[in-house]
Parts: sequence; structure tokens; C-alpha cells
Amino acid sequence: MSREQRRTEQKRQARPGGTPPNRRTPQRVATDRGLPTIPLAIAGGVILVVALLGYLIFQANSGGDSGPSGPEKAAADNSPDLPGRYVADQGRGHFDGGLIGHVTFPFCEGVEQSDLAKTRSGVAYGSTPGSTPPTATPTSVNSPTPHAPSVTPIPLDCHNSNPPASGEHLGVQRNVDIGDGRIINIPPDPDVYPHDVEIPRDAIAHILEHAGVYVGWNCEDGDQACLDVVAQVEDLANSRIDNHDDRVVMSVDLDLPVGTIGASAWTRVMNFKYSEYDEKALEDFIGTHACRYNPENFPC
Repeated sequence: MSREQRRTEQKRQARPGGTPPNRRTPQRVATDRGLPTIPLAIAGGVILVVALLGYLIFQANSGGDSGPSGPEKAAADNSPDLPGRYVADQGRGHFDGGLIGHVTFPFCEGVEQSDLAKTRSGVAYGSTPGSTPPTATPTSVNSPTPHAPSVTPIPLDCHNSNPPASGEHLGVQRNVDIGDGRIINIPPDPDVYPHDVEIPRDAIAHILEHAGVYVGWNCEDGDQACLDVVAQVEDLANSRIDNHDDRVVMSVDLDLPVGTIGASAWTRVMNFKYSEYDEKALEDFIGTHACRYNPENFPC
């Protein structure tokens, strides 16, 4: 083998593949022809999927901007599984001014009430007994919650339940004299009130707006059997306040039909004759509805 052949053979063995380059054929050098489009497309798709999942999780947690809020859902929940009877949401809002001189809102037609309740409607609070009290036609600037499930117009110039379960109400007031030196706050603080303290009708919905439950009673004079049941209800209310931190207000309520105990939460009402008292049912009502509707985020 000649020297030239040996040199050619050595070069061939030294290169991968064993084939020497052709000196007369220009060798193409790899150059950068741009970004790799396929890997970038895959990465972009992954980022898009992650962003979409994040958005869906956020929407699920926030409920979205177009749907009703948590309190609105609670107010509109007419499920038969919840204790009590559902009544349409009459909205939220405050009457102008304080209690004294405030014209009492009437109950809507068909709502059961005492004879005394009828004489109070449309009368200014604090009128002197025996005098001719000033009267007026109550008006409301309120509007019902748009998500309330109702197919008929919701009345705004009367309470659609007894006790009231929503609607316009007296604003916050402190140290209010309700007569004979009896002082309360409006809305009243959670408590079982003495038998000579009656919560004004148009202050009750403010209790409910503050995540509370109201329990009222009306016994005929001298009806000890009724008062005995009231004592049992008071024990229950005190227990729910002391042991469960429920926001319960209980008082005599002379607007209720005589011999009746009534409870209300926002858009829920439970009424029964004292002779039909069911402790478990009332406890379930209080435990379920205390803080169920809480638009102002009271500690619960």
C-alpha cells in the first residue's frame, strides 16, 4: 500500500462513520434557523391550561361576579328542608329618624295578628294613651332582593309575616326609652328580656339583619299554663345564647295572636300555639338560622 493510500486509510478510520470528506464538495455547517416552534407551542399550551384552571378555581371560590352573594343566597333559600316557613324577602333599609314619633308599619292583609296590633298600625310610637294619636300612611323606599324566588310582586308597605322576617327597619339607636324608664338598644342586644319590655315591631328585622333570631310570645292575662311554656322557651333561649353564642333576642310580643309563640329569622318564620310547643323544633329553628343570614359579618 502506497503512502498516499495509507494516509487516506488513516483519515477514514479517524472520522466517525469512516468516510472521509470530499474536499471538492463544500461541507454545510449547521446554522441557527430560528426558535424551536414545536417546544414553544407545547409550553404555551401548558401555561394556558394552568391559567384556565386557576381562573375556574377562583370563580368557584368567589361565586363569580354575576351571581347572588352569600347573604342573598341565604335570603332566597326557600328550601322546605330548612326549619320554619319561607316568606319573601322584603329587602333591607332603615327608616328615617328614631323610635319616638316613628309611624308603625302595618302587617299585610292576611297576616295573623292581635287586635292590639291592628290599633298600633299607622300610629306614631310614643303617643299618649287615651289621646288622639297622630297617624300617617307608612311609606317605604325599600326594594326586595332581586334573587328572592317570588312570582308575585312583593309588598313593601307592610310586614308580610308576624313577627317580621325582613324589610325596612329602625336604624341603630342606643339607650332608647320605650316607656316608663325602660331602656333598650335598637337593635336589641342578644338576651331574654323581662316581661315588661316589648321590642318595637319595626326594630325586629334589624335583629335578623344582625345575624339574629327573634322569639316573641303573647299570653292572655292570668294564663299560667302559657307562662309555664314561656319559661321553658326562655330556658332554651338562654341556653342557646350561653352555650352556643347564638344571637337570640326574646321578649313579649303583643302583636302576636294571644296564646301564640312566634320566632323569626331572615325570610323564615315559625308560629305555634303554646299548647303545641315542640322544644326540639324551636331549638332546630334557632340553631339553623342564627348567623345563617349575616350580611354585615357579625362574629358567629
